[in-house]
Amino acid sequence: MSEKISSDGVLFAEENARRFKLGLITLDSPDNLNAVSLGMFHSIGKKLLQWREREDIACVVMHATSDKAFCAGGDIKSLAMELSTDPSTTFGQEFFTAEYFVDYLIHVYPKPVLCWADGITMGGGIGIMNGASHRVVTERTVMAMPEVAIGFFPDVGATYFLNRLPRGLGLFLGLTAARFDGSEAVATGMADALLPAGKKHSCLEGLLRLDWTGESQKDGDILRRYLASQKESHPSREVRILQYLDEIAELVDRHTIEEADGALRGWNGREGWIQDCLKGYFAGSPTSVKVTFEQFKRGKDLSLQEAFLREWDMAMNFCAHSDVCEGVRALLIEKDRCPRWNPPTLGEVKTEAVERYFSESSVRPHLLERKIAELR
Repeated sequence: MSEKISSDGVLFAEENARRFKLGLITLDSPDNLNAVSLGMFHSIGKKLLQWREREDIACVVMHATSDKAFCAGGDIKSLAMELSTDPSTTFGQEFFTAEYFVDYLIHVYPKPVLCWADGITMGGGIGIMNGASHRVVTERTVMAMPEVAIGFFPDVGATYFLNRLPRGLGLFLGLTAARFDGSEAVATGMADALLPAGKKHSCLEGLLRLDWTGESQKDGDILRRYLASQKESHPSREVRILQYLDEIAELVDRHTIEEADGALRGWNGREGWIQDCLKGYFAGSPTSVKVTFEQFKRGKDLSLQEAFLREWDMAMNFCAHSDVCEGVRALLIEKDRCPRWNPPTLGEVKTEAVERYFSESSVRPHLLERKIAELR
């Protein structure tokens, strides 16, 4: 497939597919695991809007040039550096508006969107992937929502999509930054198909030979049947994460974060995966942990749009008052992995401090709300 190079880490292309065309969006910033910058979000959003209006574009495909990562998330390092030099939230306003708009647009896109999420797919990478109508993972896929590790909260629509996972699982993933693989993503509904990484080229080439119709529902069915035909049969095995759903629910399906914290700290099982998950929980920002628990509790009944609009307000409040700069410093810049959280313990996080993150942001107008309204 031929590609036209864009200057900001994204490649765009249009490929003939019989009577129609496919639009390809390829993340091409391998040195930082395809972390998506503000400029990249602007470019992707602009192209998606252009293709949305074109009758000759039957399907959009999103993937990456790297074998190591589809997308490690948004470029949170640049965000933290901007916030550390300019305490205003101007950059944060633009960054989260662009990111959340792209994520929302993919969710409501009127054409099939295929996302091939091979390798590391975390945070903002899941935000891009999760809204796609057809989500492919591979044996190399590693997924996580690691925001508590950097003093943030599970965003990019996580209020909506993680709350729809089996009982307590989404909250557990958000609180612990737990990693899970492609088979687990399919088993829990976070992905639609598990295909061999080595079949990517032939699979994408095969898209050009499908009988696209230009009608979204029919083309979605065509794409779904095609992906099903690409699967390879393997002996069935029990998916790891499914074995622990009852235990996970017992740990986090509680009325308060204090009750959940007691259960997590009192867990004495032997399963290595849960032990690794607990390490993520213990290392995370206490403020982020407490806010995340409330985020899931309060967001159970929100629509997709309501979830994104609330998360934008939350993101603005996190930009103004949070552990983000410290968390990014410790994990991504200086990499000493010793963040100095403020406050340092869950018990010291005051209720009024948590409420601040759920208050309507002082940033007005609500830029994301305005951009979503323009879609209509």
